[in-house]
Amino acid sequence: MLLTYTGIRLSEALALECRQLRLKEAFAYLPTSKNEEPRAIFLPPHVVAELASHPRGLERDGRVFRFRKSGRLYLLWQVATIKAELDLPERAAFHVLSHTWATWMRRYAGLDTKGLVATGRWKDRMSADRYEHVVVSEEARRAVLLPWKVSGNAG
Repeated sequence: MLLTYTGIRLSEALALECRQLRLKEAFAYLPTSKNEEPRAIFLPPHVVAELASHPRGLERDGRVFRFRKSGRLYLLWQVATIKAELDLPERAAFHVLSHTWATWMRRYAGLDTKGLVATGRWKDRMSADRYEHVVVSEEARRAVLLPWKVSGNAG
């Protein structure tokens, strides 16, 4: 859920420490990211609720998740996708959740490419351009202005 609704990478989630969360503010802080820049992460309400009910609690030192990036974690992923009856491309793993977040941010939250870059997830526009195809552009929507009925005789 954290990866799907925040767009963070698996390595970022696994490195996340309890002290970097401020649930009352719906905030997580990544001191470093793949882009080598610190990043503030917004935590949607349902993510805050899940983190607040963390089985080990978050009022402690250390990492939020005890998992390491390993074959066991990927096996758990595979089992979960089978149980959920998901048909993912071969070799699709946790990174697909980041793509889901970006696609949803375009499609449902209305962000354009500049907006995706402004989230801090991508360093430049070229990296976020891959999500332009998931929504119809405003320019293409202008097709509704085209005439569709011709009155009179066409002849």
